[in-house]
Amino acid sequence: MMGDDLLPDSANTQTQTQNSQIDWSQHNTPSYIPTIWGRLYSTKVAVTGKHCWNNAQYPEYYDLIQPEFTLGRALNCSFVMKKDMIKENIIKNVSKQHFIIKRDMSEPLCPAVITDQSYNGTFINGEKLGKGNCRVLDDNDEISVTHPIVKIFIFKDLLKNEQDQVPKEISKKYYISRTLGQGACGLVKLIYDKIKCTKYAMKIIKKSRMTNGQINHLNDPEKIMNEITIMKSVRHPCIISTEEVFDSRDAVYIVLELMQGGELFDRITKQGHLSEQFTRFLFRQMVLAVKYLHSQGITHRDLKPENVLLESQEDDTLIKITDFGLSKFVGEDSFMKTMCGTPLYLAPEVLRANGQRSYGPEVDVWSLGVIFFVCLVGYLPFSADYKDMTLKDQILSGRYRYSQSHWKNISLQGKLLMKRMLTVQVGKRITLNQILNHSWMQDNDVIIRVEKLFSQKQMMSGMTQLTVSSSCEDDENGNTDTVTVIRLVATGKRALSDSYSSCEPIPKKLRVGLSAEKHNDTTSTNSYCSDE
Repeated sequence: MMGDDLLPDSANTQTQTQNSQIDWSQHNTPSYIPTIWGRLYSTKVAVTGKHCWNNAQYPEYYDLIQPEFTLGRALNCSFVMKKDMIKENIIKNVSKQHFIIKRDMSEPLCPAVITDQSYNGTFINGEKLGKGNCRVLDDNDEISVTHPIVKIFIFKDLLKNEQDQVPKEISKKYYISRTLGQGACGLVKLIYDKIKCTKYAMKIIKKSRMTNGQINHLNDPEKIMNEITIMKSVRHPCIISTEEVFDSRDAVYIVLELMQGGELFDRITKQGHLSEQFTRFLFRQMVLAVKYLHSQGITHRDLKPENVLLESQEDDTLIKITDFGLSKFVGEDSFMKTMCGTPLYLAPEVLRANGQRSYGPEVDVWSLGVIFFVCLVGYLPFSADYKDMTLKDQILSGRYRYSQSHWKNISLQGKLLMKRMLTVQVGKRITLNQILNHSWMQDNDVIIRVEKLFSQKQMMSGMTQLTVSSSCEDDENGNTDTVTVIRLVATGKRALSDSYSSCEPIPKKLRVGLSAEKHNDTTSTNSYCSDE
């Protein structure tokens, strides 16, 4: 622990800070006030009965302003270890560049990271890093060189962070960074594993509280524990991986792998729509993931583009299905009766059940059909903004909005697959196995790419164990009226991954865009279509 005599008196902090800049940081005092993001306080720990520092020469503290700080014997280091400053028996074992501390000042609430570049060791709180290894520096961390007892600095983090906003069990292991997304039932934080220096997303779900006699059902403890139970039970390359779960009195903290590619929703809005080849590549992964869930007796019930994440910004990327707050375990002879999910993606039988009658896992195939539709043409098949019919009637009758101008370049097999997924009669709806065997899905290049990604992921992850800690074509039902096309446009970025969203079952806002079809363009007819 750092002694009180090492910390500057608060009344003299400003003066000492200014002196620190003149003595240790820069030769020329800047005309602006720099951001001091950290401070290294000198220790007075003894080695064989003597101080590490020479009494007359050691600096009381060093202010960290530049994004990179180096220490060593080399003259180009930020802090040069000299014989008149530190004991000779210590300095002879210090490397030319012993360690480096970096902080990305362009990234809000990014932690300071120290990397050991020495042969004789850099130690944090007595633990050796090892050459080339790094770790996140925490407030009051002790830095030693050459030997655990040679404690030369104590690090003070001067930037705002939220370590004290979470239970100590979490802040001890993770550095809490910026908010990635916020929704009706909680928020998601970017966090860093202090030892591994890896990024994760942490979903924080506040437990329900009584308000005017009403329970917040979004945060119902039963719903939260259902999500945790499912996360503990599933392991698949295309399902979001859960590192660990912390359960406290007021909230549940779920540590998830971080998806750098954002949501499928955002990829569609950015490109307008996806090519058939790219859709085939992503859709195959989605179907395999849902098939795996069903094999485990789990129905997702809330599949939508916002709940499909991309691992990277590249085209060759894994997808990850997330958000199991509405999922349900299903026994062999049991069905779900709960009315749930996002209305735009709900299957007809869910609406028809109205929370009273039952429906089965086929609801996920319908939702996949809506996602498939949106991927290919960039607008929603069903919407309350289509004034001809209510949203409920559109879904119950399977009358999706069909725009000839948008579908004209889509292959016949793609159109047929879409129709078979958006089939109202459950018994006639295509199954997941039939989707995988459908002619539109037969592409060897796509199959090989997906299998390669799966193999790479399984090799890298090793499938670690989760731990839980307490504290269409026109048909006879169609029409040829001019159609209003609902295009997906992200209004107000709600990030997931480095764009990660929370678990609210409320769809992202959509902007209504009128499709201005020319009346003399007889090849661009827009209509309702039905599977009947």
